[in-house]
Amino acid sequence: MRYKPKSTAALQIALGGLPDKMRVEVDRNIGVSAKTVGQLRKVTAWPENLVITTPEERRPENAVKVSKASVATHVSLKP
Repeated sequence: MRYKPKSTAALQIALGGLPDKMRVEVDRNIGVSAKTVGQLRKVTAWPENLVITTPEERRPENAVKVSKASVATHVSLKP
């Protein structure tokens, strides 16, 4: 699933029950340094121009991807 969280609260909802040890893959020059979902949950600010893509299967060997939003991104979570 692809989400465009508008805040850190919406980011928490999007991360849902993902394991803390799940890897996070971040595109270059984004400004997010989290390497795991646990670290991503601890961010204090979330830019509105970023999206996360979560895997369908919630296994620790899968990865969450963080990238810049494109014009085609319409999915958002509001707390």
